Amino acid sequence: MAYMTTNNANAMRRWWGGAALAAVLALAGCASGPTHPSLANAQLPELIPVRDFVTSRQATGGYQVSPDGQRIAWFGVDGVVPAIWVRSIDGSDAKAFRIRARTVRFSADSRWLAITADPTGDENTRIHVGLANGPDTGLRELMPAQKSVARLVDGVDGSSDFIVTSNQRDKKVFDLYRVNPAGGEPVLLATNPGNVTWWGVDRTGQLRARAQVQGDQGLLERPGAEPGQWVTAAQWSRWDTLNIFGLHDEGRKAWALSNRGRDKLALVRLDLATGAEELFYASPDVDLDNVTLSRRTREPLVAYSMPGYPARQVFHAALAARLAALAGDQPADVRVMSADQSDSVLTVAVGTERGARTYLLRDGHEPQFLGESRLSVIAHALVPSEPITYTARDGLPIHGYLTLPVGVQRPQALPLVLLVHGGPWARDRWGEGIMRQFLANRGYAVLQVNYRGSSGYGRAHMEKARGEFAGRMHDDLVDGVRWAVERGVADPGRVAIYGASYGGYSALVGATFTPEVFACSVGIVGVTDIARLLEAAPPYWELGLPWWHRYVGDPAVPADRARMDAKSPLYRAEHAQKPILIMHGVNDVRVKLEQSEWMVAALRKAGKEVDYVTFQGDGHGNQRWPNNLTMYRKTEDFLARCLGGRTSGFDYYQLGAWAF
Repeated sequence: MAYMTTNNANAMRRWWGGAALAAVLALAGCASGPTHPSLANAQLPELIPVRDFVTSRQATGGYQVSPDGQRIAWFGVDGVVPAIWVRSIDGSDAKAFRIRARTVRFSADSRWLAITADPTGDENTRIHVGLANGPDTGLRELMPAQKSVARLVDGVDGSSDFIVTSNQRDKKVFDLYRVNPAGGEPVLLATNPGNVTWWGVDRTGQLRARAQVQGDQGLLERPGAEPGQWVTAAQWSRWDTLNIFGLHDEGRKAWALSNRGRDKLALVRLDLATGAEELFYASPDVDLDNVTLSRRTREPLVAYSMPGYPARQVFHAALAARLAALAGDQPADVRVMSADQSDSVLTVAVGTERGARTYLLRDGHEPQFLGESRLSVIAHALVPSEPITYTARDGLPIHGYLTLPVGVQRPQALPLVLLVHGGPWARDRWGEGIMRQFLANRGYAVLQVNYRGSSGYGRAHMEKARGEFAGRMHDDLVDGVRWAVERGVADPGRVAIYGASYGGYSALVGATFTPEVFACSVGIVGVTDIARLLEAAPPYWELGLPWWHRYVGDPAVPADRARMDAKSPLYRAEHAQKPILIMHGVNDVRVKLEQSEWMVAALRKAGKEVDYVTFQGDGHGNQRWPNNLTMYRKTEDFLARCLGGRTSGFDYYQLGAWAF
């Protein structure tokens, strides 16, 4: 959201005084009830306005406590402008830094806030710093290099300094810096030789290790006896996963999520001198997906996983009891979001499919409610989701989630939206899902599928996706639709496929490879030409491109390129039979706008029905609420025509969206 200037505000008031009234009267009747037979006599809940899904002045989140336990920072809104707020923990001295932020973090001495932002959606992430104490709300850039990406690594104990990485020297790789937020030039700690993927810095700011890739090998290295010398401590297959964090024991040990020698990611203690792993905790069913460490001891507090509903393993009995009390007797994703340096002050988020609520936990105090997410604000009108499992046509177990609209006497033969996650090396999760709740509120059953290649289910589940774009990965989605039809949940003639990024690719594969399955398709920032996607990749994808080559091919190899073209929707536009909606952020650097432009042109040349929407000021996923307002409004109108659900019609926030 941009700043509203005085002139813009006055212009907006004049607009409301004249043309707006006429527009409201003209458009207010555009809302429509459901037309699908299964919804005709349903007692559906109140129709939630689109604006409540995309923006809220009441919603807050991302609460962080300072290391000294004296202050707290969070995401919110200042008037109508996105902001990071900070205040003393029991005080009324709150102040706002007006910025659309990605993350916020206190310096180790609690004096400064580091705020990361991607203001235009081009992924040139910037780091801004401001004083946590006092009335000053000014921000300045920590690494002010144009057209570069800066990433926050950690703070340095006993100081205000931050450790950051930046690709300002070489756009393909990230060097390591130490920066003081009060001013002065960044101090270069290490130059990336071209293949370093991780820098291991301890809490004192000392560089203790690094990881790099060489061919098909990953290497763990430690500084040698001579300056600039590095000694190899361990090797592993490049295709193993080893996510290292939490250096401790004076830099001799670290924690890692590792699948070396196993199928599932497990929590291990890693010896940085030898690379040896000591197993600490593993789930028998799924990968571990996150771990919270004690700030005081650097030992694990909680390990998180999601076999269906959220699971957590708490390694301290007293903390386990406190978190269980917050969760209650219903499934909940209870996560420690931050802690002070003594672990006696915590912020904890409790997430469900109806949103997230955050609490402050302090020794000797009752839990204190801090704030809630957009969905939580409207939780009374939302619906539950349940984990599901079915078997793909080749026998592979597939997991996912099903969300059904409420108010339907018998949830049978419903219009269904297959909501496909991006990545593809990601997964759908139980918990807060704005789009699925929006779709369910409009009357649709929503099916989410963790197809092969999704993360979270182990190495074997992911490896089964090699060479399977528009193949068995898509079969898993179609098999999910068939499962829903066979259960009686879905009307086979009224199924839409909807997704963003890889999900957008899947939506267009559905439209052009299996048009008989889907009544319509919605693709957002979707890939349409796989080979040209990789050829136009951002420079800092360089070290990750071999992963793409392993799964889909190398466009420089003629045989691979032919297979990639055969799996690209762009070259099958003439096979589309049903309506298609394509949407794209103009500043997208991952899946560039041209991918959608090519597809739209090919569809129109073939005489196919396609609607095309672009979003100014956003990239690979919208940050600006006016763009999300447009996206949701286009979606509900398109699906109402295609599937027969309901639509809210004109939302009066559309009148003011132009000003932001």
